Amino acid sequence: MDLESVTGEQVKQLFEGGLAFLAERQKEIDRLNVFPVPDGDTGRNMYLTMAAAVQELNKVQASSVSKVSEALAKGSLMGARGNSGVILSQLIRGLSVAVKGKERITLQEFAKAWQTAVATAYQAVIKPVEGTMLTVAQGIARGITEAAPTAQNLEEILTHAVQRGSETLERTPDLLPVLKKARVVDAGGKGLLVILEGGQKILRNEIFPPADGAISLGFDQASPQTEGDFTYLYCVEFLLRGKTFFKSQLQTSLQVLGNSLLIGGGGDLTRIHIHTNHPGKVLESCLRLGTLHNIQISNMKDQWGQNLQKGEAGKVPTTNPEDPLQGPEEIGIVAVASGEGLKKIFLNLGVNQIIEGGQTMNPPVEEFVNAIEKVSASQVLVLPNNKNLILAAEQAKHFVNCTVEVVPSRSIPAGIAALLGFNPSSSLQENRGKMTRCLNQIKVGEVTYAVRDVVGKDVFIKEGDLIGLYGGEIVAAGSSLKQVVLALIKKIVAEGDELITLYSGTDVSAEEAEHIAGLVHAQHPGREIELHHGGQPVYYFLISVE
Repeated sequence: MDLESVTGEQVKQLFEGGLAFLAERQKEIDRLNVFPVPDGDTGRNMYLTMAAAVQELNKVQASSVSKVSEALAKGSLMGARGNSGVILSQLIRGLSVAVKGKERITLQEFAKAWQTAVATAYQAVIKPVEGTMLTVAQGIARGITEAAPTAQNLEEILTHAVQRGSETLERTPDLLPVLKKARVVDAGGKGLLVILEGGQKILRNEIFPPADGAISLGFDQASPQTEGDFTYLYCVEFLLRGKTFFKSQLQTSLQVLGNSLLIGGGGDLTRIHIHTNHPGKVLESCLRLGTLHNIQISNMKDQWGQNLQKGEAGKVPTTNPEDPLQGPEEIGIVAVASGEGLKKIFLNLGVNQIIEGGQTMNPPVEEFVNAIEKVSASQVLVLPNNKNLILAAEQAKHFVNCTVEVVPSRSIPAGIAALLGFNPSSSLQENRGKMTRCLNQIKVGEVTYAVRDVVGKDVFIKEGDLIGLYGGEIVAAGSSLKQVVLALIKKIVAEGDELITLYSGTDVSAEEAEHIAGLVHAQHPGREIELHHGGQPVYYFLISVE
């Protein structure tokens, strides 16, 4: 065999070795997250994306560079998770395009293929930022190009590529101030180098590819078969069209009739959702303010019974069986959420399909595709509800046969705000525009814990400390949950803000959440305070202010 060529088997080994080494190093990559929070999952996302690529490769009897790369591209595109996974999949796609139809390639063709790969990845990102994994990919491509004319084999090229890539990685904090402030290098760029180093190791027989059974892509989401809480039997949702009124005025009259009250919208159209035992009284209370439209009244115990027959009782369904938006000419909605309470809120606000995921568990492109295809509508809106999922949601648009628009919601509270602005009578584009504007009408804070020590400008944060995040900064820290929540909200609230909403996480008891909500009310007596059990992992509280 000509040593100065690259075969399909070598490409396969490169990626198998990269997967095996990512499995060992993913936690190290995760720790490079800019914020010391437990959702720094770049390493995990890249590992799962690579696992999907190799899993697809194992399905085909491929020997040529072209067929191997094609299988890797298909698997990575559908399995891409998070921004880092999507960019990785685009690199592989570019590589596949460059070697299409070729049995084997020369080392110089391999170098040109990497240049195509980097160009493809840059094109996939709407606003490329230097200092990220794109920059490191460019450094790797430069190293491959430099080595190709004189190298004797693929291993020699990879050695030079890792060297140039490492030099580029070390410079990422100088290119991206947020990395320098956090005293870390780019996590995605580190992941790319780990993949190449794994390729080197397998070519040297230093590590071995994972057995087929060692690649795990799923999550156990089994739930107990327990009956839900039917203190309030009916879920009531409708649109109120009429004159402008104070939200507090309507809230006062409705909150005595049930729970899970949500009131949102703007102008002359308000969306209302409530769980109650008296639907008629709810509708009568609102008739004095205008006309009612799209009225939906669902018996939640009947829905639970239907799920029980299907073997799905005890868990929140990922679809809304009573949603009238299922018609083929209407607009369907897909949203990402994790936590039983949050999923209920999204379903009650008209979401057709829930994708399980969010922080620490970024769903792949394939799950977005599957959810969109399950919606019986010719047009679909997607709410990623996480900044790390917007790119994956955008990629899913290319794999479905319906019209899809992504509302770029970067958090759960933002997604809820967007839904409250949805109008089923408006067009897809009108709804996307209005819902996107709603994203800018709220301020979002998050309370979680630090996964490493951090030396900030004015504070030293120890691993395990509670931290409050707002506007891309850590603005509160300490050991007391109530103190961190109060300090965070004090930083967020400004003159003119009227409503503070808290979504408590799975690790916060109902009693503690109620106590903290009471303290918030005492701290901000002139503002409305709403508390919902979100049940989300990782984040003790998600907070919105508007």
